[in-house]
Amino acid sequence: MSGKSKLTRAAALIAAALMTFSAASCGSNNEAPASADTSDTTTTAETKAPEESTTKAATTTTIKITTTTTTLAPLPVLEDYQEWVDKNDDIKGWIKVGGTPIDYPCVQGTDNSYYLEHDYEKNEIRNGACFIDYLCEFTTRTRPANIIIYGHNMRTGPSFAKLTTYCPWYYTGYNRSGTGFSISQYTENPTVTFNTVWEEGTYKVFAAMFVNTMEEHGDVFRYYRQRTITSEYEFYNYIANILDRSQFYTDVDLQYGDELLTLSTCYYPLGNNVDTRFVLFARRVREGESPEVDVSKATINYDPLYFKYWYRVYGGSWGGRTWDTSKIKGLDEYMKAHPDQEIGTLTPAQ
Repeated sequence: MSGKSKLTRAAALIAAALMTFSAASCGSNNEAPASADTSDTTTTAETKAPEESTTKAATTTTIKITTTTTTLAPLPVLEDYQEWVDKNDDIKGWIKVGGTPIDYPCVQGTDNSYYLEHDYEKNEIRNGACFIDYLCEFTTRTRPANIIIYGHNMRTGPSFAKLTTYCPWYYTGYNRSGTGFSISQYTENPTVTFNTVWEEGTYKVFAAMFVNTMEEHGDVFRYYRQRTITSEYEFYNYIANILDRSQFYTDVDLQYGDELLTLSTCYYPLGNNVDTRFVLFARRVREGESPEVDVSKATINYDPLYFKYWYRVYGGSWGGRTWDTSKIKGLDEYMKAHPDQEIGTLTPAQ
């Protein structure tokens, strides 16, 4: 789709969103301001927890660069995106997820608040925009180790609502027997596209999780703080925390040095008073690697690690890790060499 046709399509979605809203409203927590006018039927994005990172900027300034370096001449903006950047130089990329309406520009502001209620043209609107965490650092030739993108969960306008179709119990609701669970959205769409305005990129989905954001509901896995990855331990620990909680397992392997993509949205199957998120994880197709994925090896995880409030409602407890550790290259060797280090604890991302 050309940049011009994408612009026309997105403008139509924004116009429609101005006329109607529907979904539940995100609750607040103690890590950032609550969304305005929660009596409205609009669902806001995952915005509270990331905002607290403003107090931790000193610990998140190191970025992992790609094999290209900033000593090379800056890359020009791709032709498809020049019109968008001319309208707003906060536009840093484009996200597209097959099998969903997600096909939108991604902006990045100077905080994680502005684009909650402003669109990609900076018009004030309750729908907001899909936005990249403001502490993820880009240049034309470098990318963050983990690109984190937030989007509203709304039934109208640009949003990440349909990310939740990757959840095995999206269509049936959760039940302990797993009856009716499906990962057809994954098997039909195992990759997502995120292009920066300078480079194209394909990412292989490897996990999706449902997590709480408030400590009163159980231990909080603050996945949004891992914008940088500066050591093998950070990588292994972060991925293990994700896979322990993943709703499904895939044939996608991972290794230290992989670039990650994290897509986050609100999701409230436990009610508006239990602030929760659905998060999709993918890793960038490596240089020279085929983008193809063997989806026949994907399986539903019927016992992911949830949180205290979940088990209070549904009973039971986590049965322990069942994913194949060999899918993370080097992990088994690392654990043998470092028996004193727990992999899958909440630190340092807690």
